[in-house]
Amino acid sequence: MSPARIITSDGDAPIPWPEIPAEARRLLLHGSRGRDHMLLAARKVLEAAAGPATSAMPPALRLGLLRLAQRLLLAAWSDAPLDGGMAGMLLAQPLPGWPALPQPVEHMLRAQLNFWSPPGPEHPWRVAESGGADRTARLALVRQCLAAEPKNLFWKQAAWDLAWPVADWGLVDAILAEGTWPRTLSQLRHRFAARAHLVRGDAHTALASLNAAPALAAHVGDACLRSECLMRLGPAVGADEASSVLRRSLQRSPWHVSQWLRLYDLVTAKAEASEPPRGGAAILLYTYNKARELDETLASLAGSDLGEARVWALDNGSSDGTPAVLDSWRERLAGRLSTLRLPVNIGAPAARNWLLSLPEVRRFPYVAFVDDDVALPANWLGKLGAAVAACPQASVWGCRVVDDANPLALQSVDISPLPPPAEEGGQPLALPQTHAAQPDMGQYSYLRPCVSVTGCCHLLREADIDATGGFDIRFSPTQYDDLERDLRLSLGGGHAVYQGHLCVRHKRRSGALAERSAADIGNATANTHKLLTKHGAEALARVQKRGEELLEQDLLRKMAVLAG
Repeated sequence: MSPARIITSDGDAPIPWPEIPAEARRLLLHGSRGRDHMLLAARKVLEAAAGPATSAMPPALRLGLLRLAQRLLLAAWSDAPLDGGMAGMLLAQPLPGWPALPQPVEHMLRAQLNFWSPPGPEHPWRVAESGGADRTARLALVRQCLAAEPKNLFWKQAAWDLAWPVADWGLVDAILAEGTWPRTLSQLRHRFAARAHLVRGDAHTALASLNAAPALAAHVGDACLRSECLMRLGPAVGADEASSVLRRSLQRSPWHVSQWLRLYDLVTAKAEASEPPRGGAAILLYTYNKARELDETLASLAGSDLGEARVWALDNGSSDGTPAVLDSWRERLAGRLSTLRLPVNIGAPAARNWLLSLPEVRRFPYVAFVDDDVALPANWLGKLGAAVAACPQASVWGCRVVDDANPLALQSVDISPLPPPAEEGGQPLALPQTHAAQPDMGQYSYLRPCVSVTGCCHLLREADIDATGGFDIRFSPTQYDDLERDLRLSLGGGHAVYQGHLCVRHKRRSGALAERSAADIGNATANTHKLLTKHGAEALARVQKRGEELLEQDLLRKMAVLAG
């Protein structure tokens, strides 16, 4: 299990983590899930195997690089198993000496290509795909196309990409319909079905589907899916077996950072830990014209274990029923809720600073900000307190955020800037977005340090607030004020911690599901410009390097613990 294994003369053993090409390693530090992310990592390895230094490279090492690239491509395909484009890449032999694929895998990929038929440029789907139709229209169109060509994997893939973000399980059933799959793709159907069942919360059926595809599992691996299924069967049933599955996988794939993170938290019981912050916390929220959402947020807050915490709510000049909601909850919380009302909306950064300035708030060792449109689990404060106990050297602790209407849609996970773009003139701050294209199947349920966490539910240490400063009011009315403060924290030598075992549901939709007005888009664009110009490329490069160091130090420490 040691991460320091050396490649053997025949190139069959995996390349150990420190010897993976640096550009690929930098990407993998952010995680080893997601088709596009893994495809980019594979390309970086292929570049290293084809570069000018390869003439002096031992043949066994070059073969090892090619094997690694192939396994990264297989991982990319595993996260999008219906994608015939990925199948074509795996069969294309991009470089001389490309290792032969295991025969069952090669036969299945070739069969997959036989049933992958993308539409031509004049097809209505291409118009819809380029922005000519909304999600509802595209869903209707993909249903028609799937009904007309039920065995065409292109339409199955397109239908899946539209179905899971809105939990359209009827469409998923149409994708899986047994009569629409040729016999040569039965193993692929079972593998895809395992993902679909796990996404729907049926771990038992997902596990059965994986067991029905042994040929693929033997050569491609199914550790990510299998371990998640086992973990969902409960600690008494599946924890030990899930650990064994991940350990066996990591012996073959030491590059699989997401598996290292999941295994470490499983072995050390980090996923189950919960303890309130010592000394309690001041819970702060601000609101503007969201009476219904605020009422639901305060209900979830009141139903949670607050320990010694107290709540302060600032009404930013609301003109709806917000004052009545706050009055009602102030009575029900029996002195634990204090309210303030301003005559105008001063925006999120100023509201946060106003709340932070209250003398009674400053007496608490921790302050927690929560948005006015979130649903909090009962142990949310205990989960953040457990993150403090695990990583006391940090200054900010945050959580995993999902869409309230469909919790499969991830809105935010840990944020550490990606390596800067190679092309001249590229944006100097690249934030990872791999989570936006994947359903939440547990792959982001881990705890680790990072550069930034989302501000819709995060905990700050009171003693560190003055050193970093408050929230910059130039980012009013909202957007990126929390990220900008975390960048300042990083530039000052501090960092945040992501507590992925705390999941908070957010009522405001984000990403492809968001319905954003022109004003919202304009404000976000303007605040992005402010963010980039305030710090500049040199400072942002230091933040990126600092984040990379945090991720690698954390990974190597966890590898050492698991190898011990």
